[in-house]
Amino acid sequence: MLSLVDGSAPFFLESKEKHQNWSKAPLAHLEKSSLPSKKKHKRVRESFSRYTKRISKLGFNAVSLDELCYLSERDFYPEDLKRKITSYRKKYKKLFKIASSQDLQVFITSDFFSVNDPILEHTGGNLDKIIRLFKESLEDLFSSFTEISGIILRIGESDGVDVTGDFRSKLFLKNPKAANSFLKEILPVFEKHNKTLIFRTWTLGAYEIGDLIWNPKTYHKVFQDIQSKSLIISLKYGEGDFFRYLPINPLFFEDDKPKLLELQARREYEGFGEYPSFVGWMYEKYRSELLGKANIAGISVWTQTGGWSSFRNITFLKRSSYWNELNTFVSVQLFTRPERSLEDILLKFYGKKNADQFLEFLRLSEELILNLLYDPGFAEQSFYLHRVRIPPILHITWDKITVSDPFRFLYSILNPNPKESLRLGEETFAHLSRMKKISEKLDLPYDSQFQKKTFRLILNARKLLYSENPSLLAGSKRLAKEYHKKYPKTFRFQFLASKSKPSWFLRFILKLFLRNRSRYRILDKILFHPALRKVYYLVFLGIKNKLPDFINRQGMPVRELLQ
Repeated sequence: MLSLVDGSAPFFLESKEKHQNWSKAPLAHLEKSSLPSKKKHKRVRESFSRYTKRISKLGFNAVSLDELCYLSERDFYPEDLKRKITSYRKKYKKLFKIASSQDLQVFITSDFFSVNDPILEHTGGNLDKIIRLFKESLEDLFSSFTEISGIILRIGESDGVDVTGDFRSKLFLKNPKAANSFLKEILPVFEKHNKTLIFRTWTLGAYEIGDLIWNPKTYHKVFQDIQSKSLIISLKYGEGDFFRYLPINPLFFEDDKPKLLELQARREYEGFGEYPSFVGWMYEKYRSELLGKANIAGISVWTQTGGWSSFRNITFLKRSSYWNELNTFVSVQLFTRPERSLEDILLKFYGKKNADQFLEFLRLSEELILNLLYDPGFAEQSFYLHRVRIPPILHITWDKITVSDPFRFLYSILNPNPKESLRLGEETFAHLSRMKKISEKLDLPYDSQFQKKTFRLILNARKLLYSENPSLLAGSKRLAKEYHKKYPKTFRFQFLASKSKPSWFLRFILKLFLRNRSRYRILDKILFHPALRKVYYLVFLGIKNKLPDFINRQGMPVRELLQ
């Protein structure tokens, strides 16, 4: 079984960015005078050596490195970019040697397709020419670096608007037919060199192919008539991002093609490892649903990748998070040692002494996540909007917690029992005092004060979502200001006063657009006709100032997501 882990942590350790895009290694930030910094990359290699030793001992047998465009030579590049690519190829060659010394396979990540001005001038943006260029890159890569086992390919999300450097990815495969033709073009290259293509189904809803992550019809169109020993299809565990409350993605059972299960240890929507967010019971459940029932070729565990934040923990290296390391260990052990129970795995990680109390601590911490970070009254339901499954948490995104009218409308309209949500929040918040006592007795690396202050504000946010309380709003703003002063590089809270209530018309419109099953309705074809895209973009502009302030400054541009 393939057990793959991301290798970006050593690169992030060298980045000095205050607010980090964790979606891929920050190569552009590790350069000096338009070339990779020799000193920084020497330190990257030293950290990578320590990192690979750790992950190999845990049970991983493969590591991924970002990214193909920095290893692809082109005759038409300007001289300064040619020199840079040559330098990267030499430096990565050393990383490959380090990985091989730990018996780790190496996979290179890539978007389809990363472009710059020279590429656009050379191809004119023509898809056939871009595919030809991509095939040339693969031939060159596999011929030049025999240590590489394959490519991890993302086709459904482009670089965020904040990504800097010599390359920016764009979405070129916009429908299933194009993706199918593309796969038939490139797979022979992998077969020729005996390499593996890990093809990710991750999509954000843009264009016709945007529902590949969950729609069986799109899935079958993409992989129709494709039988290749070189292909592994990579799926996140649910029909969306790395959230809880998601049933197992049904695409795992659509056919017998080999599947890779994507898991996340550094939980980007659950604190980035700054407080415990244990995944053991959730992943154990997925294991029981998958192993022996789907063709699972392996797992991919994200220890560092994903999201935007100012948090600086670097898993398995300097400033590492104990909770991320615990999640990583449990994830790989659950699937590479399927005969072991979760309790046995935890005993191996923690030890037998006081194991019952450690287990209690993790149970309490999980209940905090399930009942207070998430709102069960909302999260337990399934909603779809056009090509996207609505996330089970909306007002908390990475390190931003926002209370404003759009979120009040959504939660109050879609949650059938707000009183129960408030009761559960209050009840679960009380777990923090017991967690503090246990952590002190067991000497756990746990900042109880930080989590208590954070979750006090999250509890206040829930109360403000469901009720107008001017005094609570004022008090929460004051607490948030004190919090930001004490913890300047953690969460940001934005509490806005209520200016209107959802009318019967707004309720009608919301329930008209949302559906609670994945299958499309005839109505969806009308509501999301291309002619209406400009109207929806204007609506977005009208409520933009009531949404988290990172919208359209991070991630894919909203205009592209509406395509």
